[in-house]
Amino acid sequence: MEKKLTIRESLRLGKGWNLMIFCILAMLITNAGVNDGLNIALPEISKGAGLDYNLCLSMGTIAGFVGVAMMFFIAKLRDHFGGRFMCTALFIIFGLTFNFLFLRASNILMYAISQCIMVSCGQGCFYLCTGPMQSDWFPKKRGVVNGISTIGANIGTAILAPLMTTLLTMGMYKTSLSVFGWAAIVLAIFAYITLRDDPKDAGMYPDNVTKEEYEKDYKPLENRQEYKSDWTIGKIIRCKEAWLAAIVPGFITLGLLGIVTQLVPRNVSLGLTQAEAVGAMTIAGLVGIIGSYTIGFIDTKLGTKKACMIYCATFAIGILFNLFGTWGKPFVYISIAIIGFCLGGSTNMSLSFPASIFGVLDYPTVNGFIFPVNYCIGCLNFAVNAAVMQATGSLTKAYIIYIILFVIDIFIVAFTEEGKWDKLKHPELMQQQDK
Repeated sequence: MEKKLTIRESLRLGKGWNLMIFCILAMLITNAGVNDGLNIALPEISKGAGLDYNLCLSMGTIAGFVGVAMMFFIAKLRDHFGGRFMCTALFIIFGLTFNFLFLRASNILMYAISQCIMVSCGQGCFYLCTGPMQSDWFPKKRGVVNGISTIGANIGTAILAPLMTTLLTMGMYKTSLSVFGWAAIVLAIFAYITLRDDPKDAGMYPDNVTKEEYEKDYKPLENRQEYKSDWTIGKIIRCKEAWLAAIVPGFITLGLLGIVTQLVPRNVSLGLTQAEAVGAMTIAGLVGIIGSYTIGFIDTKLGTKKACMIYCATFAIGILFNLFGTWGKPFVYISIAIIGFCLGGSTNMSLSFPASIFGVLDYPTVNGFIFPVNYCIGCLNFAVNAAVMQATGSLTKAYIIYIILFVIDIFIVAFTEEGKWDKLKHPELMQQQDK
């Protein structure tokens, strides 16, 4: 971007703020049903319906892999109907499922189906629909925009537990928690009214630039809505960079989930009280809001490649400080601050890293393969933690594994060519497609 990127300029998103609001709230509501919110909702549902808590919890892994299969289907529907329509449809389905299957589950089958649907709709909407829309709306501000759009996850970590606990004091879980289901449907209506696949259809040029800037610097994007990608599933599978673009954020997601899902019991084992460990998670979520934006700002300022390497190194250092926690609580608190700062970066890199390799034209198509692979790798966190716990009785070895994965990511990113398959950077690729 020729214009110097400042904090003020990074926040000058015009009507793109409608997309940001949707993304933030979509991730927050999704987490109420499939991630952070389960800490409060699942005990109530399992108790109210007489279901086994641990069996219900294990359905999350099944839902994750079912969601991966559904991602391919959702990506095809998005290519046909567009991101705006799919965001609307997926969140209507999510809201109805939350209220009438999830909260009203009376047997394990109903609960499992609800998890499969909500994971598919929530994750599919954010990564496969709004992700490409963000690249279309903000091709040069993509990094910082991804940083803003992902803060919903951090807000969820910080507020969902106390908010849902408060709601439960107002009535039975089937009615009091249904506010999230109805909120999803309202958000779907908001998406249909305010979102557009092409920013020009909303009366705005990409990156909220002037007409003069657009004519000068963005002309190659003119016909991107009519562009037909030549990336078939066979071509994607044979492409080394497609696998690397899935593995790098996949290792990040695996490390993040492996750390965060067990951070409370881990920190209790290091000497924190249960209340201190739970409070630390809230603080981590709040710090993560700042971290999401900062990582996105660095992404736009320095480029995705450098930002990803800095992020992986920072996260590895945070885990290392947690391992030093056996020497004293100060190391634990430092680790919580660093890990909290890195919470949003996982989603940011899941969006930015593949886009930085394949470019805005082919990213939506290629990501239909990359994100499901990324998500599959992330789902292995339960298996890694369980295997290490069974073998050693603690999470120490698992944390060492996650540090190694982040270091491997740094080397992979260092030797991956940024923009290698970006047809706007390499017009000769477009000429090869036309032959």
